[in-house]
Amino acid sequence: MFAIVFPDPPANGSDSTGSFSDTFDENGTALFLQPLSDDERLEALIARTGVPLLELAAGGIYSAYNGDDAALRDRATGICSLAGGARHDALTLEVSPEIAPAHTDFIAALDEYIAAGTLLGGSAPLNQSMVDEALDHLVLGTEHLLGAMQGCRSPDAGNPETEPVLMSHATELAPEFPDALQIGERFRYDDASGANSGSVVVFRIRTLSSFYTTGVKPQSYAAKSGESFLLVAIKATHLGHKGDSTNYRLQAPRESAFILYYAGETYRPIPPPGPTNQGEAYSGRLLERHESVDGYLFFEVPEDFDPLHAYIEASIGRASPVWYLGDGVAAW
Repeated sequence: MFAIVFPDPPANGSDSTGSFSDTFDENGTALFLQPLSDDERLEALIARTGVPLLELAAGGIYSAYNGDDAALRDRATGICSLAGGARHDALTLEVSPEIAPAHTDFIAALDEYIAAGTLLGGSAPLNQSMVDEALDHLVLGTEHLLGAMQGCRSPDAGNPETEPVLMSHATELAPEFPDALQIGERFRYDDASGANSGSVVVFRIRTLSSFYTTGVKPQSYAAKSGESFLLVAIKATHLGHKGDSTNYRLQAPRESAFILYYAGETYRPIPPPGPTNQGEAYSGRLLERHESVDGYLFFEVPEDFDPLHAYIEASIGRASPVWYLGDGVAAW
């Protein structure tokens, strides 16, 4: 974060322009600007451009459905310009693994918005096929952008004394979920356009003290003293397409969309480690019709973790389905 130094107001009508002495405090200690990390730059970029992009996308969709080609082209020009500048800035950032999914989502959103703006912003007369394709890009872009915004919400954000750790949790009152789904129960949903249907299910949990990745350079993970790893198996499926839209892809929930509630604390999954000796790590992505993706979310939890007091929530569009993990005991 930047440490901003405000010079004292000018006295006796003196020049108000700051001088070199303004960079020292009253004890003569030099004050320096602390540069932002690339993670912070990404969060600031998303915060600065996210809402304007969403407003432009919503305006474009509204104009398309009202047949206002002039307004649609105007929105397309604005969204192309804003998304293009943001994409240039985002590509210069080297973010940490913890925020990499948000970075990927943000770039994907900008690419979709630019594609929509390019289709609509030319001089060629618009036809229904072009408009439909552009709307599909806008919808996908919005889904990715919402994923990026969700991925930047760190429970410990803004606390400079919090040391970076794999586990991300915050103490708060554990919520009650009387209508929670049971392990093995599907949650069905439609994407923002209503053109594609999908489902998400939690189907297995297990705990362990260590695991290792497979591949060319295996890496071992060992739980810290007093902790263990909780593995939650997730499966997302594209159930099918409906309507006249030409968008046949469905975004499966990103791993950052899941939150674990346990014993008065909230936990977020650690970055996907990749293929492991326990199975694949879950990583949400775009699915084609009838395609599925499954794998484990990895959480760091207390060693005495008891699933009878645990729930996992997923943020899927405007819905937030919750699963009760207590029935997962038999699946360990």
